[in-house]
Amino acid sequence: MGYNKNRGFTLIEAIMVIAIIAILAVSGAYLMIYLVQNAVFVPNKLNMDMVAQDALGIMIEGDGQVKGLRFSKSITDIDDDEVTFHNQDNQSIVYRLDTGTEKLYRSINGATEMLIPYYVTTGINITGKDNKLFTYYDAGDTETSDPEDIRRIKVTLIAKTGTGSYTDWEGQSEQSSSIKVSKFE
Repeated sequence: MGYNKNRGFTLIEAIMVIAIIAILAVSGAYLMIYLVQNAVFVPNKLNMDMVAQDALGIMIEGDGQVKGLRFSKSITDIDDDEVTFHNQDNQSIVYRLDTGTEKLYRSINGATEMLIPYYVTTGINITGKDNKLFTYYDAGDTETSDPEDIRRIKVTLIAKTGTGSYTDWEGQSEQSSSIKVSKFE
């Protein structure tokens, strides 16, 4: 009869099993953090896309209250973060980005400023690219600062929560559009 020795793991076998489990645990933890972070970031990013798209839509096309920049009849006053114009219905509209609160406002015929989009809450900020929401161009497509010469307005806005950084689990959307300004009389 042969002698059958019942032995346990050797030290090297035990270390190898622990190393394999550690590698699987680290990669699994990294994958889990990535999935959880994306589960938070992606909805934040989509919300910021919606805010930016709605703000641009209201500014360009208008809404149920007033027609937007696309229907401008004359531009009366301009600034990097503010534009005043009259639309085809002879309404005076002001779009203003408050750089202190990072909110976008609209005033119709000198009435009280209203937040646009109206559902923007605390924690959501709207800014312009390079601290400039509006860029104005003349007929030769050269930047201008004279309201009488404006033939095109470029609007670039950034909507974000907090810093907008993926690593901070926050969202950001940068959107831009350009509007031809027709001079209706």
